[in-house]
Amino acid sequence: MTTNGVHFLGLVPRVMRGVLEIPVFYMRGGTSTGIVLYDKHLPESLDLREEVIRRIMGVPVTGESSGNRQITGLGRGIPQSNKVFIVGASARDDADIDSTLAQLAADKSAIDWSVNCGNMSSALPTFAYEIGLIDPKPGVHRVRIFNTNTSVVVHALSEVPVGDDAETAETEIPGVMGQWPGVQLALLEPVGAKTGALLPTGAPVDKIDGVEVSCVDLAVPMVIIRAADLGFDASEMPDALDSAPGLMDRLRRIWVEAGTRMGLKDKNGAPMTEAALAASETVPKVCIIAPPSAEEADRGANIRVRYFTPQACHKSLAVTGGACLAAACLTPGTVAHGMVKNGGTLGAEEADHIFRMANPAGLLKATIRGAIRDGVISMPSAAYERSTQILLRGHTPLYNASPTLQEYYRAFAKAA
Repeated sequence: MTTNGVHFLGLVPRVMRGVLEIPVFYMRGGTSTGIVLYDKHLPESLDLREEVIRRIMGVPVTGESSGNRQITGLGRGIPQSNKVFIVGASARDDADIDSTLAQLAADKSAIDWSVNCGNMSSALPTFAYEIGLIDPKPGVHRVRIFNTNTSVVVHALSEVPVGDDAETAETEIPGVMGQWPGVQLALLEPVGAKTGALLPTGAPVDKIDGVEVSCVDLAVPMVIIRAADLGFDASEMPDALDSAPGLMDRLRRIWVEAGTRMGLKDKNGAPMTEAALAASETVPKVCIIAPPSAEEADRGANIRVRYFTPQACHKSLAVTGGACLAAACLTPGTVAHGMVKNGGTLGAEEADHIFRMANPAGLLKATIRGAIRDGVISMPSAAYERSTQILLRGHTPLYNASPTLQEYYRAFAKAA
């Protein structure tokens, strides 16, 4: 197997019956699905890259299209299945591969390049093995992934079989039926992924729109709210919360103000406007929480949560959001800290703290390594387990590609 600059597994951009076709891996990572592309197969121009991605996923090429169901592409409508990762070899000393996430929305041409996806990241080592970017040795193998969206390095550990032995598929996670190959993901130095601080507003609790909230940034910036303060108990199913009268409007007011106080910035480094925050598909995340029920506690849950992306309630709980909530559970003074059941406390010496969070799909487990000394909190890593699989590998045609894109790939074919 060789990447040879552009070739892998016999897959290379091509023209079939006059239509441009792009190699794709259709993959699942955790509770998300999406497309993984090899960076050498794509133009360097951002405009052309975005055209490729839009056409693959079936979102509008320009503007917006209300009610678009993506039946012309490989996206599935919901944010968790509207992800495209671009992967290539890394030039960094601390990473093996670079990853860049394009987050899409079904009815918009706009692409969000500002966030990572912890779920889909678990699929990237398998992609790297398959295309020959990494030559793994049998046993537990570590792949170091640098995410260009967030400038964060994640270590992924997976079991590599010997020779032609079958890959072990024994991992079960909430929200995914059956057993699949497992990947342990460790976020290194995850504090302040977007803001540079665990508590971006400088306080463990702020009052916004009449309720107490905690603004926490570990892996992803998130606004944490007691469900009871909004008239709920976090046992509601996602569809019920999405349709609850007035809830999304109120949450939007809260996350817009919280995002402003946290100092969230756009991809150009400018403070996000209120309009941009209100329309954001990615930051800040929002969750409503409650103590676990007796039944949930018996299953090991430390807290109950419903998580918003923020525009809709998640069907389970994203791993980055889970890591952030677990960190909040450990942080004195936050609204989450006072709701945890049997969650443990930070000590002067670094230790691992495991939190299990009850969500609509089951329990999500996150492990936070942390300590508190002289009032200063350190959290050098956050880890979680995911499962992954390849759904399909092959080519997808890009009908009606722009003349500029077609010209690029004609030159690409000659150079290859």
